[in-house]
Amino acid sequence: MKKVIFPLLIISLLLLLLQVVAFAKSTEYIGYLSDVMCASKGIAGDGANLQKSPKKHTVACMKIPDCAASGYGVLIKDKKAGKYIFYKFDEKGNEIAKKLLETTKKTDNIKIKVKGTMMKDLIMIESIVEK
Repeated sequence: MKKVIFPLLIISLLLLLLQVVAFAKSTEYIGYLSDVMCASKGIAGDGANLQKSPKKHTVACMKIPDCAASGYGVLIKDKKAGKYIFYKFDEKGNEIAKKLLETTKKTDNIKIKVKGTMMKDLIMIESIVEK
């Protein structure tokens, strides 16, 4: 009996997980690109205050090896709280962000439109476009 119940339980849990993922809604978010290291400190390595003026965060800072290795995300203005909230990207998003930083003509003010599915504080990225 136990030999039958355990596999059925595993299959049921996998089906439930697939349903949750299937019903997760893809949404667009607009904000400023940042690396995780600077966003977690609040003050970027280049001196930009990411709560007051994330547009001043420079491309050069986000490309510093330690900053780049920490991963990327987006700072989105929470109008009710009056502050920016940081959401990390998944691995696909990190790769897209690195390419964006390599190809942008800007030196700062990297405003982006992100399309993806929010899972807690992580965005499962479909696309990132510079605005």
